[in-house]
Amino acid sequence: MFLYIVISVDSLIVAVAPKPPAKHLRDDDDDDDDEEELKFKIPQTTTWWKKRIFIFLREKLRLPDILLMALFSVTMKAWIVITLWFLLAPIARKYEVGPLYILATGFLIILLNLGRRQQGDVSAYSIFNEDFREIPGTFNAERIDRDLRAGQL
Repeated sequence: MFLYIVISVDSLIVAVAPKPPAKHLRDDDDDDDDEEELKFKIPQTTTWWKKRIFIFLREKLRLPDILLMALFSVTMKAWIVITLWFLLAPIARKYEVGPLYILATGFLIILLNLGRRQQGDVSAYSIFNEDFREIPGTFNAERIDRDLRAGQL
């Protein structure tokens, strides 16, 4: 550590030179091996045309790995739905039902993602369960009262 002192007629300036970063934080050539492990790789069982698209996007267009991961994690069915949505959007705009189109899309997404409960599963909302049974870990007034009386809060 170096200490620099500059004295002037009416002021004193002191500066400390920072220490170099730790060895594991320095930019060395050893990091290339670590970066190779972190790069996105498509599975070997992927079809030939997906591999060709992947190589084109990575090598020619130099897309970042996070974007490649997002692109290849979406199923073909989802890509068809997304493309269809964008193709129908100008038609909705032409007939001046664009806001309704967007609202209907939002409601459709919500309804399709509600999911189904299997026999014996409990809902997160106790009013939908048999005997209004709560899921473990529910934080409510009864639990606060019980914890206060037991001296655990």
